[in-house]
Formats: sequence, C-alpha cells, structure tokens
Amino acid sequence: MIQTSIIPDHQTVFGHLSSRFDLEAAMQPLLGRTPTLQRYDLSLDLPTLETACREVIGHHGLRGFRNTADDVASPAYGSLSLTCNPDVAGDPHSATLGSAHLRNGQYFYGTRDTQAQMPKLKGDYYDSYGFRQLTPAANHGALGELLRGFTLPVIRSRLSVIPGDNPEALKDSYGWHRDENIFHNLRINIPVWTAPEYLLEIEAMLPQPEAGSATAQRHHLRRGFAWSWDTNQPHRVFARGLTAQSRCHLVIGLAPWFDYDAANDAWSPNQWFGRVHPHDLVADGLAHPLIRAGRRS
Repeated sequence: MIQTSIIPDHQTVFGHLSSRFDLEAAMQPLLGRTPTLQRYDLSLDLPTLETACREVIGHHGLRGFRNTADDVASPAYGSLSLTCNPDVAGDPHSATLGSAHLRNGQYFYGTRDTQAQMPKLKGDYYDSYGFRQLTPAANHGALGELLRGFTLPVIRSRLSVIPGDNPEALKDSYGWHRDENIFHNLRINIPVWTAPEYLLEIEAMLPQPEAGSATAQRHHLRRGFAWSWDTNQPHRVFARGLTAQSRCHLVIGLAPWFDYDAANDAWSPNQWFGRVHPHDLVADGLAHPLIRAGRRS
C-alpha cells in the first residue's frame, strides 16, 4: 500500500505506482488485442440522469480548459470537473480542466517538454490519480448515484458540452488529442444527450492526425449505451454540421488495476492487476453493475 503523501512532487501518483509495481511488465501479456471501439449496455434511467446533469450545469456553469493566457471565456468545449484533488486549493469544478502552465496548443499529448514546464507533476494536470475526490456537482442526484456505483476508483473525470451553434466544432483541427492508455486511465464515455451531427474520430494508424486520413475511423456514439476505446490513440469529437442540439457526455476515468483506500489516502494493486484487460472489467460488470456486456462495433 502506497500513501499519496509519500509520493514526491516530481512524480505523478500513477507514475510512482507504475514504477513501484512494474506495471509495464504486467501489461505485456494483454497488449495483443486490437484496439477497437467498445459498446456496452447501459441499465440507467437516462431521463433522470439528464435532469441531474442539466441541474448541475445550471447551478455550477461550464468552464473552458485553463491555459497560460487563462483564456476560457465562451468555450467551444465547455466542461465541469467531476473529480478534484483534495490537496489542491481552488475551484473544484475546474480542477481537471487544463493547467495554467500549458498553452492551448500543448494539450495534444503530454511529452517530456510539456511536463518539464510544470513546477511539479504531483497535483497538476497530468496527475490523473490525484483527482480522487468527487466534486459537489458529481454528488448530485442521479449523477451522484451513477458515479458512486463504480467499483473501481473514479479518477480524472468531467462532464463536457459542445454547443451546436459554434462553428469551431466544424474545423478539421478541432479537438484532436491523446490521453493515457487504458491500463493507466480507463475512460467510460456516456452520452447524456446528443445529435447525429456529432462524431467521434479516431486515428487508427498515424501518430499525428491528418485531414482526410484513410486510417481515421468515424463513429456517432449513440445515446443509451456506454462507450470506451484506447484513448491513447489520437481522437477527437467534432460536428459535421451546425445544429440546434448541443452534445453532453460524461467522460468518466477509472483506475483499472489499483484500489484506493480513502481512509488512509493510499493505493495498492487490485485483484485484477496483470490478469484482466480493462475492457473486460467493464464488459463483465466488474467496473459498474449497470454497465456490462460490451461488444465490439
């Protein structure tokens, strides 16, 4: 068991855990699977969840991603943090949304250069396991019931909205980024409301996305299901046309192979460590009893 307090400032929590428990070696037997989009059955009362999400947006508002210019007004991608780091002061509902030490164009992927710009790694944007406490918004109504139902630790998570009348979302360059691999941060994407104009694009082969790429896959993530994919691949959500309907999704991050003991603020490998692929945890209902039976699409 590793207490958060003993992890040095120059490491993220996950980086320390990964090194301490040799995650790279544990991953190797499970790396051969084709990284396809996963669709899961979702046994939720979606109208009640939608009501809760609209209420927290109305009460707390939406924020843009922070950056060195702190230019977050009228965001083309508005979000609300669902987790925060209890050791870091400030607005909990913007906790997971960028860093004052990064420029807007630096969010594609965390490199050594971008990490070097941080005064410390622990507790900043790249420390996904540091975001280990639900925010007030995340505890509201059916949204709180959903999030408290996860049996894996909920880490960096957010609610995000794309306004349908913002032409920024139509651009070829809009929204491209890469996140951690699924052994680090297993993301579950739940459409709360959406429209056919909104598409997920995943670049399956190229390390940097290119407009018109023949290896890019496009999918509309339908409401009524939960979705997951290897978010370490370049990906984005965009609009193929303006619409009166905005798009609201929950982006829920989970620690697939570690347990979190809140009473001791400590982490340890769980029973699935090195044994069960993160997507199988979701498909078998081991991540959440109401999300299961996934199939490849």
